[in-house]
Amino acid sequence: PLTLENSPLDVVLFALDMVKAAHHWSRKRGQRVSCRVGVHHGFVIGGIVGTEMQRYHLFGEMMTVVEVLESTAPEGKVQASAACRCAVLEQMEEFNIPEQVALFHERGDLVLRTSKDEEHEYDEVGGRTFIVQSYAQNRQAQA
Repeated sequence: PLTLENSPLDVVLFALDMVKAAHHWSRKRGQRVSCRVGVHHGFVIGGIVGTEMQRYHLFGEMMTVVEVLESTAPEGKVQASAACRCAVLEQMEEFNIPEQVALFHERGDLVLRTSKDEEHEYDEVGGRTFIVQSYAQNRQAQA
């Protein structure tokens, strides 16, 4: 990680908070809105594109992986790649962070499937994927 504020664990916890916030926001309005999040760890290239309307854009294989992870995540869940899981677990071990802060459950599906029924193979995202939970966050929210 470039900084501890943008560490792999913080990104995963932010993703879990995004899902929780979407649920909370929609329920307060009597709606049923959810989101799905995909998280990966790796390298990306960024730069400004365009001449008249310049925009910052990210490029690279990582962007394709994140797109597949997001589109195939179960509704209301955070799906992480094996590379993300590895980076988070290394960080948790290094800083002696309890395992219940980020628990990774391997998906058992034979293929990854989008809500539009498109199939993706696990090798497109670098191997098996994991659904992330945080029991430590749940206890904080209920306290």
